[in-house]
Amino acid sequence: MSRLDRNRRPSRKLAQGTRILVVVEGQVTEREYIETVRRSLRIGKESIYIEAGRTEPIGIVNRAKAIQGDLPKPDKYDQVWCVFDVEAKIGQRARFGLVEALDSARRTRNRQDVKCAVSNPCFEIWLLWHTTDQTAPVASDVVQRRCQDRGITFGQDGKHLQDADRLIVNGFPAARERAILMEDIHDRNGTTSPEDRNPSSGVFKLINAIYDAFPSRG
Repeated sequence: MSRLDRNRRPSRKLAQGTRILVVVEGQVTEREYIETVRRSLRIGKESIYIEAGRTEPIGIVNRAKAIQGDLPKPDKYDQVWCVFDVEAKIGQRARFGLVEALDSARRTRNRQDVKCAVSNPCFEIWLLWHTTDQTAPVASDVVQRRCQDRGITFGQDGKHLQDADRLIVNGFPAARERAILMEDIHDRNGTTSPEDRNPSSGVFKLINAIYDAFPSRG
């Protein structure tokens, strides 16, 4: 970014500092996790804005693009992330619109990249890796049940995080290592399709990006 001359009025984005937009699929679990990261770094909601509620990958990507596209250039987010799941049963292809969503995210406009943090089979695999290994392919319901059994999630629907602060402080480094290990394994096996990379999660890339954007807050 070019340096402002003294007579130019600073833009709102420069006054606020780095701003990240995250559009997530789930109304509860993903939002609670990312909100916990934000609060732990003492980052305001204006710096990391989280929107939830879209239920399909292409809708999530389109919403992220729409939010970013509607902003005037000085107020655009520095990073735009989409978080969603593969949610395909073992032996089945991915959910409808997944490939379309990933292709759409890769098509940039005005040099604004949209990054996707995709989990296979679901976001809960990322949570589970905070406490234990899981290298074999696994179905969503199994991962979700294991998260409840291990006290990671609770509630009738098993969507709320039991103790998100402790989970992240104690488990994030291990979860990141497990996610990277599985990425390496899938890469070595030549597995490129998201629906075939089970288990996997790109959530660590989003969290790394947040930590990198706010290094003085940690």
